[in-house]
This record gives sequence, structure tokens and C-alpha cells, in this order.
Amino acid sequence: MGFPKARIIDAGEVKIAVYERGAADGPPVLLLHGWPEMAYSWKHQMGALADAGYRAIAMDLRGFGRSGAPKDVRAYRIDKLVGDIEGVLGALGIREVVLCGHDWGGIIVWHAARMLESRVRGVISVCTPHMRRPPADPIEIFKHRYGDDHYFVAFQEPDVAEAVFEQDPLAVFKMLFRSTPPGTKPTPDMFYLLKHFQNYLAAGTPKLPGQVMSDEDLQVYAGAYTHSGFHGGVNLYRNTTANYHLTANMPDDISQPSLMISTADDLFLPPEMANPMEGMIPDLERVTIESCGHWAMWEKPDEINKVVINWLTRKMGQRYF
Repeated sequence: MGFPKARIIDAGEVKIAVYERGAADGPPVLLLHGWPEMAYSWKHQMGALADAGYRAIAMDLRGFGRSGAPKDVRAYRIDKLVGDIEGVLGALGIREVVLCGHDWGGIIVWHAARMLESRVRGVISVCTPHMRRPPADPIEIFKHRYGDDHYFVAFQEPDVAEAVFEQDPLAVFKMLFRSTPPGTKPTPDMFYLLKHFQNYLAAGTPKLPGQVMSDEDLQVYAGAYTHSGFHGGVNLYRNTTANYHLTANMPDDISQPSLMISTADDLFLPPEMANPMEGMIPDLERVTIESCGHWAMWEKPDEINKVVINWLTRKMGQRYF
């Protein structure tokens, strides 16, 4: 079964592309992707959720896929992204929802759980832990620890990162969408994404081991980013400082039942990063998927689906109607 066709809805400030599977009266689960991804990243979850009785809804974040892609950096602040969730829920007639996010989508759902507290019945995050507010601007922390080449820092330079990536969109996904090689240990160098990509282009974009999806799926991503550009995704990172100040008075605690799915081989977001969550989320369950890296929904789709549906069945049921 292929990925659902897009439905373009008016979410307020921008048009948002949503993709649905399952009965319209099923308990809704809204899926949010990360970078460099799009709603298609949930290809292997949509049918499983629908078959389990849920209304699966994936959305292209603003700036991605077939959604609107404003150029203004400020259009990608966290309040704008959470506002799009609220706009989608309103347009689809949904009062309460379970949110599920991966990568940047995980960052967004943890914020939405507090900013839209009465409408979010549960939270699922794949790979991305909820974290306490840091003691300083995260960009300054990354710069101090890793220098100017850390991708969060390098992405702050206007127009640079997207221009580099747009030289060869397919190459971005060929380089990034791979499993973690056995025995690999984290190093500061792994955060230097722009340098790595420029070196990869210079090497002629060779096929690399560990590709987590088919060549056809890679082409779907390349085509989508050729259409939307890379500025939307990079602008998420450019709002790190703005988001830090915008959320200064937001509590760290999460009130909703929450599921944190970590992956054992994720070098960027290792399972131990989720340990502090136990002091902030009273109703928290944690699961670690073994032999799996950052692109969990592609690497271990059956395991992800089993964990998510089991938790939904036990913790949510029909009670959020």
C-alpha cells in the first residue's frame, strides 16, 4: 500500500499538507517528522496504526514537502510550529490528540504538550528526549564545546547551508540516511555535517554502506526537497536562540502520559540522554530499540509499530474522545 495522497488544508498562517489513513472516527494520532525529512518518513507507520483502529495523520511541517514554505526565518519559531498543529487540529475537527514526533518533530511535540496542554492527551517521541531548559543559549553551548563547525552553529549563517545542500539534493539523503556502522563511537567530528557533505560532493557522491531505504524512496525525498528547498529545515535551527528566550517561563514538567523510544545506536541522541526525563514526567514509559540508529522508522519499522501500538492500546484506548 502506497503513501496516502496529500490533502492541503488552511492551518492559519500557512497551508499544511496532511496525509491520512484509517477511519475518521478512530482515535487520532498526529505524526511529526524531523530534518531532513517530511511526512513520508512515517510511510511504514500509517498503515499499521490504521489497522490497529487509529486515525493516523502525518503532516509536512511548514517549509517541508507540499506545505507552505515562507522565507522569513522568524516564521519557523516554536510558537509558529505549535500553532500549525493547533491549526491542523481545528481544520480536521479534532479536539484532542496523541502527538508522535521524531528528531525535530520530537522537539516540537514536547513543546506542544505544554503549549497546547488541554488538547494533547499523550506524547510519543522517537529518538528525541525531552530536556530541561539549559543554563545558557544552546548555540553558545554548542559553539563552546564543538566550535563553529557544529551543524547547529554552522546553520546560523544566512543562506549558506541551504545553498550547499541544494547543489545536489539526492546526495544529502544518500549521505545521511544510513545505519550506524557496528562499533562506531561518537566523536566531535560527527557534528560537522556541512564539512562532511562538501567532502562527499567532492568525492563524487559514491554509494555508501548501510542505506536504510530503497533508491526509490531516496528519490521521493530528493524530489520533495528540490520542490521545497532546504531553507525551511535550516530555519528550524536558526530559531534555536529565539526559542530559548521565547520559552523562558515554560515549566519543564510534562503532565501527559508519555512514551520515549530510544535507539541503541543513535550517536546523536543516545538513550542515556533520556535519563533526566524520569524526573520531569510522572507517567513515563521508556523503550530502547536494539541494533537501530537514528532513522528508526525505516530501520526497525515493525518494532517501532509494535511498541507504539502497544502503548496506545494500554494508555490511551478510547478515553480521549
